[in-house]
Amino acid sequence: MAKSKPQQQESQKKQPYAYPSRFGSHSSMVDVDETAKLEDKSLIVMKDEYGHYTTEKNRIDNGLSDGNRTATSRLAKLFAKSAKEREDR
Repeated sequence: MAKSKPQQQESQKKQPYAYPSRFGSHSSMVDVDETAKLEDKSLIVMKDEYGHYTTEKNRIDNGLSDGNRTATSRLAKLFAKSAKEREDR
């Protein structure tokens, strides 16, 4: 039996991540215009690769994961929407 050669995969260059971390909220992510529209001054609007979310000011640059950024309910809506768009094609 002949041996098969392993398929060579094209190496994909990893693009640098646009934010300081994947889970925390950072001052570079603040959306100043949207935050100005909020009435509650203890909250702030952030923007990441999945869109906008609201979090508390004490969550910014504290070195911990921000539950508002990683909230399953927020991300599930986004992924369900993109799955439906793929089905419609």
